[in-house]
Amino acid sequence: MLPRPLKPQWFHILLALAARDLHGYGIQRAVLDQTGGGIRLWPAMLYRSLGTLEEAGLIRQVPTPAGEPEDERRQYYAITPAGRERLREETATLARWVDAAQELEG
Repeated sequence: MLPRPLKPQWFHILLALAARDLHGYGIQRAVLDQTGGGIRLWPAMLYRSLGTLEEAGLIRQVPTPAGEPEDERRQYYAITPAGRERLREETATLARWVDAAQELEG
């Protein structure tokens, strides 16, 4: 079981994969885009994180999606139903935190 809340890089990997199946570089680019450059997943961090998320059952390796060029060096990943559920839970937690912070601003 992974800790709550998820580490930011894990959350953003799940978020990237919620849109579509991606390979490692695609995940790196998606996370960079969705965080406005705030989170940069270097290869070692990315592949450790992918291994952790896969071991936890939140993502899985999948075949190359239709329409994508075949390249044996690219391994594609997809979010699992358990991963989608965990992403929903994490998003709800973050939303509660944002609401609490906004209440303080008055």
